[in-house]
Amino acid sequence: MKSKIAKLIPVVIFPALFWTLPCPDGLDINTWHMAGLCLALMCGLILKPFSEPIISLIIVGLGAFFVKDPNALFYGWGQQNVWFILAVLLACSAFRKNGLGKRMAYILLSKFGNTSFGRSSLGLGYVMLICDLILSPATGSNTSRSAIVFPIFRGLSEALDSHPDKNPRKLGAYLELLQHVVTMSTAALFLTGMASNAVIASTINNVVGIELTWALWFKAALVPGLLILFLSPIVVYKLFPPEMRDLGNIKPIVLQKIAEMGPMKRDEKIMFVLFICAILGWSIGYKIGMGLYIVAFIWLALELVFGLLNWDDLMAEKGAWNMFTWFGAFYSLTVALNDGGFYTWIASQLQLYLNLNAISGSLVLVILVLLSLVVKYFFVSNSAYIVSIYPVVLTLAKATQVNMMALSLMLVFFGAYGALLCNYGNGASIYLYGNGYVSQKDWYTKGTIILILISLVLFTVGLPYWKLIGIL
Repeated sequence: MKSKIAKLIPVVIFPALFWTLPCPDGLDINTWHMAGLCLALMCGLILKPFSEPIISLIIVGLGAFFVKDPNALFYGWGQQNVWFILAVLLACSAFRKNGLGKRMAYILLSKFGNTSFGRSSLGLGYVMLICDLILSPATGSNTSRSAIVFPIFRGLSEALDSHPDKNPRKLGAYLELLQHVVTMSTAALFLTGMASNAVIASTINNVVGIELTWALWFKAALVPGLLILFLSPIVVYKLFPPEMRDLGNIKPIVLQKIAEMGPMKRDEKIMFVLFICAILGWSIGYKIGMGLYIVAFIWLALELVFGLLNWDDLMAEKGAWNMFTWFGAFYSLTVALNDGGFYTWIASQLQLYLNLNAISGSLVLVILVLLSLVVKYFFVSNSAYIVSIYPVVLTLAKATQVNMMALSLMLVFFGAYGALLCNYGNGASIYLYGNGYVSQKDWYTKGTIILILISLVLFTVGLPYWKLIGIL
């Protein structure tokens, strides 16, 4: 109880301060009060005196009584981006229910298990990569994706006598760390690769007016993203090598698992067709005016029509409803702050101390990306980090010589890759670290080294590639 009260103190202090202190020049009183509520929500999401949706509803509910424009606090729940995230997360739950994701992974393992490369630990890492890559375009949560893919490979590790408390470095530690890198890499490839990506896209659109479609996102990620992805098993293999290099004959284990699943069921076949259609819809739907959210809701609706999901299944997806509740609240506040000129005002105050105007655009790009990554350690929620930090960074950049599209794309990709820094980078980080194969020291040091290598690829390959294809 004392701990909860201590965590509530900053949540209460910020609104009290912003209602007491005079409104600074350049802002109206409603925006100033909204800033107090936004900071209170940020503290609530970080400290978690209550769960994320509860603290969001408390702040919105009480805030609506005090602010000048209470309607602005409910704006987010009427926006397409917020509903898009909910629809994708709900639709993707069918992968777990019908077992299609597991079947695809085991089929790949059975095929690669016939080759000498597939029977090596490095080859097994590539099979895991391909499984994650196949699921990533339409699996809106990389936490869910990791929860589908990694248990299969953990089971193989345990069958080969590699456990968290016994011989972790034999195989399991390599696969756990690699899955972390892989799932962040596939998350960066597609706008629908993780839930936070839609948050990034909407934030960039709101602050600087750049619209990142599914196709443009993938086009920008194609070369640097695939290069990073397909080099990751080798890099992790060199940095954190498994003790077991040759796995022997794993095919009998895999075939036994496939036999236990039985023949492909009706729901799996329908799910596979809908999965392909969803990817096509997100790829080309914008050409006929079909937005991301429309495709997501059609996918979800067809799953309900064919009985792949029911209402109880949807209600059981607490993570999806949690995201919808707190992000709707945060989206409302950030839009209100943007419309009220708060981020512009913050940027003007920072410019008094950071004279970025006299610096070349390239150097500003490096500085702003570095600053955005440094503060990542202070956020447990990746989405909270994005909606808190990205608007300030983007607004600050407006008054400099930096190429806004280049900065936007860097923020897009580091939104995923930045999670490699720590074991709470996002939900997938927490889930994978919880398997217990990798120590915290190795997780932090190896993750930082890998992120540095990824940064080099994005700056030396990504920027020239974007110029070559005409994005910059």
